[in-house]
Amino acid sequence: MNGTLGYRSFARVGRCAALGALWVMATQVARADMFVSETELVSGTGSSVESFTVTTAESVTVQLSNIPWPQSLSSLSFMLSSADQVLASWSTDASTVETYQLAPGTYYAHVTGTAAGSFDLGLYSLSIGTQPAAVPLPPGGTLLIGALLVLLVLGWLPRSDLSTQQALLTSG
Repeated sequence: MNGTLGYRSFARVGRCAALGALWVMATQVARADMFVSETELVSGTGSSVESFTVTTAESVTVQLSNIPWPQSLSSLSFMLSSADQVLASWSTDASTVETYQLAPGTYYAHVTGTAAGSFDLGLYSLSIGTQPAAVPLPPGGTLLIGALLVLLVLGWLPRSDLSTQQALLTSG
């Protein structure tokens, strides 16, 4: 009899886990892709070009930061291009974040920086990626049904009966 109760308890826990897994799988997963993430040291004047490929039409966020180590760069500029056209071009003194709606294709990020100060060194950081989609909250009805399912599953779990436990302890 104890083996049967153990199996039933295990089966109930398994059903709870399965319902929980279904609940998690039913929710939407946020996705964020990082195409470019780099920090570059500039000595004198430096340029770099990074290519990245966008597979679906989506918003791409570009963040370019002038890092004050050992001193800020005296100039820092960014250009976004495709194979046949310039899509954006701008300069920054500190940190700039821009978002672009891009079609599928290959794109190029051009960064140019000029160092300043006695060491003639500077640093910049470039990040290009997508932002995770907002994960919507489930509607109220789904929450209510989920709560009722949890209560139903909890109702299936065995209840501890103190009088039964005391009887087992005194008889053994």
